Amino acid sequence: MIGFPKWLNTKEDYAYVKDNFSPEQWKPVFRELLDERMQWLNTGLLQNESDGITDETHKVVGGDADMPGTTPQYYQYEYMEDSNCRLFQLGFTVEEVEGYLS
Repeated sequence: MIGFPKWLNTKEDYAYVKDNFSPEQWKPVFRELLDERMQWLNTGLLQNESDGITDETHKVVGGDADMPGTTPQYYQYEYMEDSNCRLFQLGFTVEEVEGYLS
């Protein structure tokens, strides 16, 4: 293989770049795995905007009526760990990746 790969599709690909390239090259892709694990996820429909929670990890989204003459809909979103993120799909643990980066 010539140069750093453009796509890393398996845990073995990540192990390969970690073992064969400098930390300046492979640490950003491992850091990206950690950065992408937290997402804003929809946790439900709200009756009113005031029913929602708004803080660092919660927000209310919506307010636009889908069609004229209909009432606007509001949704509660929570900033949480996405169990379907690439980190977990590849079989890594948070502690494992944090260990590589430290």
